[in-house]
Amino acid sequence: MSQTYQGYFLLDGCFVTDNREVTIPAMRRVIVNVLDDEAVETKAEKQRKAFEEFVQTIAGADPLGEEFDQIISQGIHVRGELDL
Repeated sequence: MSQTYQGYFLLDGCFVTDNREVTIPAMRRVIVNVLDDEAVETKAEKQRKAFEEFVQTIAGADPLGEEFDQIISQGIHVRGELDL
């Protein structure tokens, strides 16, 4: 039996399909067709990537001090847009 998957390879060599995880069993013969069109990131993929970058950045940040708590207690308004 054969299975067909549509997706693309990332720069690191990982194969990505549209919202599905693909597991190819070991020692199976595969045929790969490389098409001329390039993959287009979906809105969900852009949002996921932005969130992952945000989480990594926050995880590596230094703890905020007492001055930050004082500023936040006074209330703030964040302006701007992020196109995802």
